Amino acid sequence: MKIGEFARLCGTKITVLRHYDKEKLLVPENIDKISGYRYYSSEQILNFHRITALKKAGFSLQEIKDIISSEKSNDEMMEIFSRKEKEFLSALENLKEAKLMMTKLNIEFSNDSAVIKLTNDSSVLDLCTLAETEIKAADYQRVSQYCVNGDNITCEVVKLGKERKIPEERLPFVNDEKVIGKWEILGIYAVKEDFYDNLFCVRNFYGGEQKFLYFLPEGERYWSYSWTKGFLNSPVNNEYETEIIDNELYMFINLKEYEYTRGGKTTCLVLKKFDSNRYSAEEIARKDDINRPFVNDERIIGKWKAHSFLSESWDKKDFDVTPESIEELYFKEVEFFPEGSCRLVYEDDIFESDDKAVWTAGFLLRKWNWSACEYEIRTVDGKDYMIIEWKSGDWRYGGYDTNYYVFTKSD
Repeated sequence: MKIGEFARLCGTKITVLRHYDKEKLLVPENIDKISGYRYYSSEQILNFHRITALKKAGFSLQEIKDIISSEKSNDEMMEIFSRKEKEFLSALENLKEAKLMMTKLNIEFSNDSAVIKLTNDSSVLDLCTLAETEIKAADYQRVSQYCVNGDNITCEVVKLGKERKIPEERLPFVNDEKVIGKWEILGIYAVKEDFYDNLFCVRNFYGGEQKFLYFLPEGERYWSYSWTKGFLNSPVNNEYETEIIDNELYMFINLKEYEYTRGGKTTCLVLKKFDSNRYSAEEIARKDDINRPFVNDERIIGKWKAHSFLSESWDKKDFDVTPESIEELYFKEVEFFPEGSCRLVYEDDIFESDDKAVWTAGFLLRKWNWSACEYEIRTVDGKDYMIIEWKSGDWRYGGYDTNYYVFTKSD
């Protein structure tokens, strides 16, 4: 049948069929070489409707072409549809979140409480979820569960003030054998009761990378953590308690973080016991190969002064040549000597022996923390800049990507 008749039977336009032909999605069974007329068979009507169904399901023309042309098995087809279903469910969740965030919340703060007006078009949970953001935006901390009172939802809040420094403290070590081992981080909650209700969890802890905390034997310190019975030190003492729930051991830590330093209350960090192995700080640390032979690099010999700190890898690609204040930088200076020796100056320490740090072409080898920090020298407007990887405790213990320090040659 000609293209016009085929289009009528399929309920579509000729232009659609020509486009499908161009895209090699639904090619005519025959094309008259003299007239150029396209001829389709009745069996191709089913193929057209399959294409239409896949388009309605959200597949792109390229995806449809791959599906139709590859003659996939039923199992492979089900896997394709399962992935598409997950994409739509994720998009639906994002749409619901966007809709919620655009909702105007009727909230008032008075007498150390927040009062949210109930509405007919939003659930209590949705309004409480939105209130989490509104309370923080108003510079308050929620310190109680949400409670429905008539036409309102209420909770206790604390108005936050200026940040104050919490003095570091170190208690003498007292053993608590049951906490030794590896703990999975479940998240931070405004109050402990939120954990029981499985609501309003901040699932990351210092970013999204750190998934576990370790309680090492004898309270051994790693990263910025140590402990003694009843307290996690990070580096202030955060009181903890343990509880068995469904035969699993949980830990609830009263965390003295950002809100607390501004006159608020502690938040609740929840951990779940993962194992009871007796790890050491060296064992759990991320390590590089630092046993690299010396290879000379004349370009770096001499003294370099800290210029700036780059917190992201994309900063490294196009860093700002404007220097930061040296007083704000922790890594102050590095001097490279012939034959691989070096001297590193930090805010609170100096390393200048080969058992602590050496260098070879392309790397600063910090032996005391098993890190091979790669460097490169980049010339901008006639000036040399050395960019060195900064592999701090975040990298060694938290699984984070490396940061970078930038140095310039001292005059």
